Amino acid sequence: MNLKELAAPVMDDVISWRHCLHAHPELSGQEKETSAFIEKTLKSFGVDTVRRVGTNNVIALLRGNSAGPVVGLRADCDALPINELSGVEFSSRVPGVMHACGHDIHTSMLLGAARVLCGLRDRIHGTVKFFFQAAEETAQGAREIAEAGELDRIDPPACAAALHVDPKSPAGTFKVRRGVSSASSNGFELTVTGKGGHGAHPDQCIDPIPIAAQVITSLQQLVSREIAPDDPAVVTIGTIHGGQKSNIIASEVVMTGTIRTLKPEVQRELFDAIPRVARLTAQALRGDASVCIKDGTPVLINDSREFERFLAVAESVVGKDRIIYSGNSSMGSEDFAFFLEKVPGAIFNLGVGTAGTDNAPLHSAHFRADESAFINGVAALTGYALAVCGQQPGTDEAEL
Repeated sequence: MNLKELAAPVMDDVISWRHCLHAHPELSGQEKETSAFIEKTLKSFGVDTVRRVGTNNVIALLRGNSAGPVVGLRADCDALPINELSGVEFSSRVPGVMHACGHDIHTSMLLGAARVLCGLRDRIHGTVKFFFQAAEETAQGAREIAEAGELDRIDPPACAAALHVDPKSPAGTFKVRRGVSSASSNGFELTVTGKGGHGAHPDQCIDPIPIAAQVITSLQQLVSREIAPDDPAVVTIGTIHGGQKSNIIASEVVMTGTIRTLKPEVQRELFDAIPRVARLTAQALRGDASVCIKDGTPVLINDSREFERFLAVAESVVGKDRIIYSGNSSMGSEDFAFFLEKVPGAIFNLGVGTAGTDNAPLHSAHFRADESAFINGVAALTGYALAVCGQQPGTDEAEL
């Protein structure tokens, strides 16, 4: 029996779970009902333990019939502040909240893998540790799991794997990248201060709004003129707020943005350069500026050994011709990176795009997924656990 044949009997439930979760999304840090649903469903399978970690993270253990390594499988479960426009029958019932990043799919596929593996307990030599992680969009959930010692002290996994859906890749394919997979991400707040007053008398004021415009322009030159051309980096200003009325010159402007890099040394360069450029640009125009850079998500680096192990499983599920090798690292971030700082592992993308359709990207109000791909995700997660803690049914150890 192959892995897709193992997964097939649970797929109706996987689709049903996905529809339920999609219709009832919860924002990062608010996943109370989602976590309760996950707990109840896991207990119905007969896993050995289910517990909460941090605010809404759910962790479950499935112990095999003999001692062996612990393998970690992770899915995220939070939603985004987006008003859904996808048009699917199971659209969000919560105004302004949507599973636009596919976390409902990740959760449902991992629940499916958990159910399959519970039926294969006699083949498992070790323990499968399931991580249903909350608050991925704010990087809080993975941080809570790491800080609680779940990755290095309490039933520590020897390795770990995760999947993320990709609507821009054909349904059922796996998109993979060796080494650096996704960027670090740090938010920052930039405050430009001036001197407020009457809009009719700008000479008697120090207007922070045109100063802020100059600061934004100067920051864009950091990547093009201070970072090496072969070192990808992004500095984006995402919000800008200042002023109260058309005839009043404000006293300050507050902006927020994000910094993305693929190398720690480039990250450090930008951490030094952004406050410098902001401050000196503002001072040249009689104002001032301060920058607060926030803790964020580290660079995600796939471990070479676990990448090859997961790749062998993926190839056994879909065939080598359905593996897409990505030429570039993503400048998006993924807080599975916190797992991979402590545990060797890998993350792959599962294609959910529909052929002949202009598939909306992740984080879009129009995001949709081809559900025919989900069986491949369940099969791959199941196969990875068996590759670590047992032997895939019908497969020789040497083939893995």
